[in-house]
Amino acid sequence: LAREIGVSNFPVALLHELLSDCRIPPAVNQVELHPYLQQEKLLRYCNKRGIHVQAYSPLGTPGYKEKHEPNVLADPILNDIATEKGVSVAQVCLAWALQRGTSVVVKSSSVERQKENLNAAKIELNNEEMERINQLDRRYRFFRPEDWWGSVAMAVFD
Repeated sequence: LAREIGVSNFPVALLHELLSDCRIPPAVNQVELHPYLQQEKLLRYCNKRGIHVQAYSPLGTPGYKEKHEPNVLADPILNDIATEKGVSVAQVCLAWALQRGTSVVVKSSSVERQKENLNAAKIELNNEEMERINQLDRRYRFFRPEDWWGSVAMAVFD
C-alpha cells in the first residue's frame, strides 16, 4: 500500500485533467526546474491545490548539456550573487529553489559538494536577489518532452 502518490513531468494541462477525474490527488509533481526554467504557472497551480513541487536538475545540467546550450552555473547574475554572499553558484540556485517552496533533487559523487548542497538550506536570499534570479527565466528545457513524446508534447508542455 502507498500512503501518497506522485507524478513526474506533469504540466498544468495534465494535472488539471488528472485532478478532474482522480480519487486520490498526487502529493508531489517532480519536474525540471532551475533559474532558466522557473515554471511559475505550474508552481502557482500546484501550490493552490496542495501539490508539492520537487525540482530535478535544479542546477541545469552542467555535466550533460550540449555545447550550444546555456550554462546555468556560468550565468553572470548568479555568479554576482554568489560572490556577494561568499557562496557557490550552485548554492545560490538551490537556495532560490528552496525559498520558492520547492524541494530539490541534486546528485553529486563528491562528499564536499554534497555538504555544500546541504548548506544551501542555510542561505537566505533577500527580495532583491530573488527578483534578480526571477528575471533569468528563459523557459529553457534541458530535458525536452518532444524527444520522448513527439508532437503530442508540444500541445501539452507549451
